[in-house]
Amino acid sequence: MRNIRGFGRAALLTAVLLSVVGLTTTACLPAKIAVKAVARGAPAVAPFFGEALGLATDLPIDGPSGLGGGVHKGNRPGLYGGTWDRQSCDKATLAAFLKERANRKKAAEWAKVQDIGIDEIGVLLKKLTPVLLRNDTLVKNHDYKKGKADPFDALLEAGIAVLVTPNGKPVVQCSCGNPLAAFEHDVDSAEVEFTGGNKKWRSYDREKVVKVEPTDDGNEVERYELVDVQDQDAGLERPVGSDGTEDTPLPVAPGVEEVDGHVDVPEVTGASVEEARQVLEGRGLAAQITQEPSATAGPGTVLSQSPAAGEPVPAQGTVTLTVAAAPPTSTPDPPSEPSVDGSISPGTTPPATDDGTSGPAVPEGESPPVTPYAGGADPDGLLGGTS
Repeated sequence: MRNIRGFGRAALLTAVLLSVVGLTTTACLPAKIAVKAVARGAPAVAPFFGEALGLATDLPIDGPSGLGGGVHKGNRPGLYGGTWDRQSCDKATLAAFLKERANRKKAAEWAKVQDIGIDEIGVLLKKLTPVLLRNDTLVKNHDYKKGKADPFDALLEAGIAVLVTPNGKPVVQCSCGNPLAAFEHDVDSAEVEFTGGNKKWRSYDREKVVKVEPTDDGNEVERYELVDVQDQDAGLERPVGSDGTEDTPLPVAPGVEEVDGHVDVPEVTGASVEEARQVLEGRGLAAQITQEPSATAGPGTVLSQSPAAGEPVPAQGTVTLTVAAAPPTSTPDPPSEPSVDGSISPGTTPPATDDGTSGPAVPEGESPPVTPYAGGADPDGLLGGTS
């Protein structure tokens, strides 16, 4: 009887220990967060604004996603993309819609998500910049249901047009006008659900999913460095708050992904030193400048680089640029002046005579020859003798 009781107690103790271990293990695992996949071009279920307004143009992203997964700062070069051919988001139409009296309730909810007053909507929109997502991006999206903003965690597919703040934070999904907020959980906790018209897209890669962290207020972006989504090897620079009509080209595409802690050195030979610095900084590299004369290149032109273009270097590494130096400025010798008595200083060439010739140079240490008197008055008595 004792043995039976002993076995019972041992079994009970084992069960308790297993329960404790199970609870501890479960507590260590991150909680999974249901995230709704939002495919590029798929209509929203309950949008703030109907797609018929034509607020935006989503574009497919050719080739692999731009950056590795994880958390990225909103000012990182190459995080977002753009295109030269068309506007990706019509801010003017969005602003006009929000100002209409019939949409005032929607506008109030839209502003509430943005943590601003309804009368501040216009000011906010002027600061926003249209870009295209280059990675599948986690956000808190908002539909409009029963007169309220209805939040849900979402994964926006790469190629969706969004408006971003000067801190790089996505705040509007352009195609439907839905306001966006930050995803409040870890990237690894996202459990993406592909339902309805948002079927799993072919390019989806869990390892490429990103979350954008806005920059500090003191580090706002002035110009976004974007990858041209229609030419992955090219880039463009877009001023904050512009609509895409003020873009300027970049020599190479910004924001190349690191591989094993290394990045490929971009080609900057032939560029100006200012352009070269900008390109290198866009890839997280520093520039060290040396100068040498050049008979063919203009001052400030990059003559060569080390390491060469295409070579991998450690992230945050340094590239040495040899730059054409400005030609030396020579100061001409001051013209010789005759002495007070009209003689010529030694070592100088006599002035031209009346017939256009000049006399011989006067050797150092000797006095110039005396020119015979050719006649005429000698009022000062310089020649001696009598008149």
